[in-house]
Amino acid sequence: MREKSAGEKRRAGGGRERREREEKERETDFRNVGDSLIAQFIYTGNGFYLQLNDLMRFSDLIDIIRRRFRFSSSDVFHLQYSSSGCPVIYLDSDLDFKMLFCCAKIYKLDHVDVNVVKDVGSSCSSKSVLFDESFSEIIDENDYLDDGFKDGPTKSYLSDDWGSYLLHKGQKFESVQDFRDKLRKYAVQTGFCYVLPRNDSLYVRAVCENHGTEKCGWEVIGSVAPINNCFYIKEFNNIHTCKGVLRNQTHRQLGSKIVRTCIESNVFLNLGLKPADIMSNFKSTYGFEISYKVASRAKKRCLEKMYGSESDSFSMLCWYKDAVLETNPGSSFVLEVEENTNRFQRVFVSYGGQVEGFKFSLPVLYVDGTFGKSIYKGQILSATGRNGDKGFFPLALCICDSETEDNWFFFFKHLKALLEPQGRYRNKRNAVVLAQVLQKFFKVAYASTERSYYHHLQALRDEGGAEVIDEFIAEIPLENWCRAFFKGCRYGIMANSIAESFNKWIVAERSMPPLAMIDQTRMKEMKMMSERRVESKSWTTQLTPEMEKKLVERMHKACSFRVIASHESVYEVRDDEYSYSVNLSTRTCSCVKWQINCFPCPHALSAIQDARLNVYDFIDLYFSAEYFRMSYSFPIHPVSNVDSCTEESILPPITKRPAGRPKAKRIKSSGEKKPIRCGRCLKLGHHNRQSCTEPLNGQQ
Repeated sequence: MREKSAGEKRRAGGGRERREREEKERETDFRNVGDSLIAQFIYTGNGFYLQLNDLMRFSDLIDIIRRRFRFSSSDVFHLQYSSSGCPVIYLDSDLDFKMLFCCAKIYKLDHVDVNVVKDVGSSCSSKSVLFDESFSEIIDENDYLDDGFKDGPTKSYLSDDWGSYLLHKGQKFESVQDFRDKLRKYAVQTGFCYVLPRNDSLYVRAVCENHGTEKCGWEVIGSVAPINNCFYIKEFNNIHTCKGVLRNQTHRQLGSKIVRTCIESNVFLNLGLKPADIMSNFKSTYGFEISYKVASRAKKRCLEKMYGSESDSFSMLCWYKDAVLETNPGSSFVLEVEENTNRFQRVFVSYGGQVEGFKFSLPVLYVDGTFGKSIYKGQILSATGRNGDKGFFPLALCICDSETEDNWFFFFKHLKALLEPQGRYRNKRNAVVLAQVLQKFFKVAYASTERSYYHHLQALRDEGGAEVIDEFIAEIPLENWCRAFFKGCRYGIMANSIAESFNKWIVAERSMPPLAMIDQTRMKEMKMMSERRVESKSWTTQLTPEMEKKLVERMHKACSFRVIASHESVYEVRDDEYSYSVNLSTRTCSCVKWQINCFPCPHALSAIQDARLNVYDFIDLYFSAEYFRMSYSFPIHPVSNVDSCTEESILPPITKRPAGRPKAKRIKSSGEKKPIRCGRCLKLGHHNRQSCTEPLNGQQ
């Protein structure tokens, strides 16, 4: 072959330089003409900027990209970008190129990032299929089987998309953490395990776990691009040469980190979701079985994402206090810490909407204490009212270390500050019944009159011994426990069932650290008040539904009585056996039920109807629908955590060993029982998070 002369080489080089110069001139010709847009083209972390113009042709853009990234003529690639509401928009033609500028005008963009994705060809191998030409059609055996033997329809799971999370070289991820999460899900769905020979904040290399034993060639390498801090796959060999790559119902690398990303929305909507429910839902939704331990840890990670760790939540109470007082005027939020150590002591919370709404609830308050279930244990003191429809009305909450006299004094002190302006606080000596309560004692407590009280008291003294009963009753003021001597109206309330209902209502929140518990309880109370406010707007009765129903029942009973007028507002009401004296002016009846329940008894209703008076005028306003609406007309306002930050640091409390006798059963030796690691104290032993009694030093 003849070698080219020096002149021919110069002419060839000059032609190449001329073509490159023409291409550069063609790029610059489009500038400052028509609409322009700055675009950043990115491929495997590398990129360049180019000023686009609506007069450019799409083929010219492809030539520029091919030359800049040194693609060969046989390389196939496509372009994609994103806009508001659509994460992936393809750029494959002149029409798409024009729509790019339309999109820029609509959303007022002057800059766009375009990802260059190189298509990786896949080879396919043909398989020999033996087919008997004597069969003219394919036979489906399900057509001839009973229902119990047929193959059911294939169920789709949300995890089916995990297998497409890793596709090709040059694939982009938002961050290195995003890549790690999708790598785990890809491995779980595909059915193999991997190891990370290198894993840092900038570079990740993953290989199949059989890389060392069976020389499996599966490998993925990626790094963070400095240009935009996104993560790109540099090398990807998606072919396994090992055995056993098969999707199973369980997977060793399906841990709490993956499960947390799948159940976040469900946990945030229902914090009472139990680990057993998470296991069942995950199986039906994603097709994988997870252990109770993984489900419990995944839920804990969800809560930590919302409120931080349990120890950090005490410091966040400072920010939350300021946020509540700012967003909910009239609220009471008192936080106390130890002066020397700055450790958490107790917190009292009552929202302005609750304080104002309580004015229209029954003037009765239920006070009770229950135990917390977080790793720092503690006690939860609550004050709960009662609305006119027999429902509870939360008023105040206190979290403290234990149920001591100091903590009760702290609770009642701030509770008094809320109620005294309403004229609803009556100071009484705290009395606690310590003896075993028998059925006869309840008859004494529920006695409606003094005569009935002394009658049942004599029976109690005969049963339990006069000396013991007299000494016991002498220590307790009668007005504190016997309704016959109570000064005021008890509205028929003798038990603390409303407080127990409230404790059960917040059973899920009791397992949370203080900040999470207070915030979640606030949201439940806010939702409950809103729902009851909306519900009461549709009521057409003058009383609340429950009290209206009660009135109808008593009016029906009143029809059987015979009424005889005595003088002004005084009537004698008789039935077949007994007679009762009713005074409408003082609102009393000799059966005492009107005075006790603050609601007309059947005898009183019979006298009211005989006097041709309006029944509703003799019913307490607290039972009216109007007062019910007023009690829920003061909302609890939202508390935004967009700027949740605090510079103050509050240490968690040092928990003490709980009261109670130590277990008397023989403790099994270490060889008899396998030790487990407690989720509260993090020590190996034979107890779990719920039964842990180890003291904490506040560092966990």
